[in-house]
Order: sequence, then structure tokens, then C-alpha cells
Amino acid sequence: MSYLLKHLPNEGLEPRQFLRHCFGITELTPAELLEEETDSQYRKKCITIFCAVFDIQRATVRKWGSDLNFEGMPNYCKIALAYIHTTGTMPRHLRSILKGEYNPPEVDAQTFLEKILLDGLTEQQILQTVSHANFRTTCVKTLTQVLHIGTKSVQDWGQDMSFRKMPRIHKHTLAYALAAIAQAQGAIAWKKAA
Repeated sequence: MSYLLKHLPNEGLEPRQFLRHCFGITELTPAELLEEETDSQYRKKCITIFCAVFDIQRATVRKWGSDLNFEGMPNYCKIALAYIHTTGTMPRHLRSILKGEYNPPEVDAQTFLEKILLDGLTEQQILQTVSHANFRTTCVKTLTQVLHIGTKSVQDWGQDMSFRKMPRIHKHTLAYALAAIAQAQGAIAWKKAA
């Protein structure tokens, strides 16, 4: 497995924690948090955020729960929240999200796999890697690890590296994962230069 994946969080981020980071209220006292989170518009804004980052309908988000914990949110969405949080970009995007101007990034499976498994290899090394009998298994394993979903689901998306039937929500997660990796690599490079 690619060394790049070690830069990704292994666990998802709970929706309520993610939202507190988005709104910059994590440092508030319990009483101040209660005041913020009971504001009449707060839950509506939270739903708007999830609709924007996952590119999904409000009805889907509402099905995740009637309170701020959104306990019905799938684990693969919580892992995407952890990736987004790792990038540190959410507070900067908040205004455009609430205005309805945010377009979530999207990366298809093939682009992601090329970046993770083939970037930096010579043409000869790429040919050897791609023609190896275990390459498809490696691709499936990489996607299941990054997306935190079952192997069978990934295998059902297609027989080649493009995984054409991958649902769009996972394309957003792959984009957030690449951004998290880039952020971590930038921090490492910065520390080395310092």
C-alpha cells in the first residue's frame, strides 16, 4: 500500500465535532456551546453544510437524525469529514457554502489510483505495476481502505481501474483524501525546511 495513505486519518470524525470546527466554536464553554447550538438557524446551517460537502439532498441529511449528532450518518461520510477537517479548509469555505456557492471537489477512481499507486514511477515501473496479476486487487484494496467501505461494493463498480459505477459521493471523498494528503505533505516539507 502506498506510503501516501499513512497521512490520512484512520477514523471518522463525528458530525457534531466537525460542525463545531466549521463554525469555530470548539473552544467555547458548555454553556456557550449550548447557546450556539440551540440557535434557531443552527441545524438548518448544519444540514446545508452536509448537503454541500457531499453534494446530496436535504432529505438525505435529515434522515441521518433529528438532532445535531446525525447518528444515522454512514461511516464512509464520517471518514470524509475527517479528511476535510485534516485539510483545515472548512472555515474558509463556510461563507460560500451557506450562500450556496460551494462546489465540492471531485476525483474519479482512476485519477486517484494513478496519483496514489503510480505517481513518481518511471514508464517501465508503471508498465510492470499495471501488468502485475495483483494490480486490480491492489486498486480495490486501496479504495476500500480510503473510503472505508466493503470490498464487494468496490468490486461491483467495474472491472477496470476507472471503476465507472462508483457513486459520486465517493468521488468527493477521494478528492478530500487527496487534499488531506497534500496538506500533510506540505506540513512535512515545511517542517524539513524550517
